[in-house]
Amino acid sequence: LAQGSRAPSAASLSFISFLARHPIAPPRSMAPQQQEGPCGLQRFSTRWLALGLAGLAGVVVVAETAMRIAPASGPSSQFGSTEPRRLAVPDTVMRAFELVADGAREELVRGAREGARPQSQWKVGQNFEAVQISLPLAPPIIKHDPAKGDGEGDKNIVGLQTLGKRGGRRCVVYGMGIAWESHFEEQMAREGCETHAFDCTVDPASPVVAGKSFTFHNWCIGEQGAGFNAGNGYLRGKQGGVQFKKLSETMRLLGHDSVDVLKFDIEGFEWKLFESEILGLKTLPRQLAFELHTEGSKPIAVPPHLVQGRGYVEVNRLFLALHDAGYRVVSKEMNEVDEKCAEFVLANVNEPSA
Repeated sequence: LAQGSRAPSAASLSFISFLARHPIAPPRSMAPQQQEGPCGLQRFSTRWLALGLAGLAGVVVVAETAMRIAPASGPSSQFGSTEPRRLAVPDTVMRAFELVADGAREELVRGAREGARPQSQWKVGQNFEAVQISLPLAPPIIKHDPAKGDGEGDKNIVGLQTLGKRGGRRCVVYGMGIAWESHFEEQMAREGCETHAFDCTVDPASPVVAGKSFTFHNWCIGEQGAGFNAGNGYLRGKQGGVQFKKLSETMRLLGHDSVDVLKFDIEGFEWKLFESEILGLKTLPRQLAFELHTEGSKPIAVPPHLVQGRGYVEVNRLFLALHDAGYRVVSKEMNEVDEKCAEFVLANVNEPSA
């Protein structure tokens, strides 16, 4: 983007927003490291369809940006109009995105049935086999190619370079679960977003959070209890005195009626967060960036009781609920250290235009 130019509004993503009304997701052929089988030709075609859509999405946003920063010309400028030009997305493009998302939802439905099992029992990351990218985007719309991510690096946020450059309303970012690393929160603050970090296990004087460009809150998001102290290595010897607040309560206290990006890496506590908080919010976050931990995760980091019974079927039921709430998977990265964990970024296609 040219320096000082108006960033593309939510319309650059909202051109696919009605996809929420058409449940979607890419076929198995788009799964990372998927083995080619008898249907190799069909999978090859789908892969190229997804890549083409991702490239086209980039062209749409770049073109919109160019239109916004170009000097006014033509008849409209004679009348002093400052209205930005909006792109009209061809119906064939919209249908192609719908096709990808429809296929992804079908995979989730099959995987969510009682007794369903992954097709590749021996495959790494089998708990996440049916979760496919249902909104294929490519850099620079997202930060990097999901196929090249390791599940531990930068969060693959959509439109990172535009979030803090919108007129009228400042973007709001919540980062839950800091532990020993606050790179994401610092990055979002540098991008111009009002950024808040939450972690009841981190001392406010810790160099991880002290004196940073984001605002740190020494409480955890969620409900106290749920075996928080049991097997929790992040307490660093603390057995009491930790504070909890619900997400809705936190938003009210900080004066926010919506959140642009909700990031959380909370070692198994995310299941309760989804069930009791996120899916029940009146206004859903525009993007979710999280690591999902499942049964069998390494107990040194994830208390086993938090992920007991959270396997293949439960993963698919969660993502089906998110899909039907309007979320589309834009990034899926397996954790290279623990194949029972994976990083995801989801964008809400029901997002209202800013």
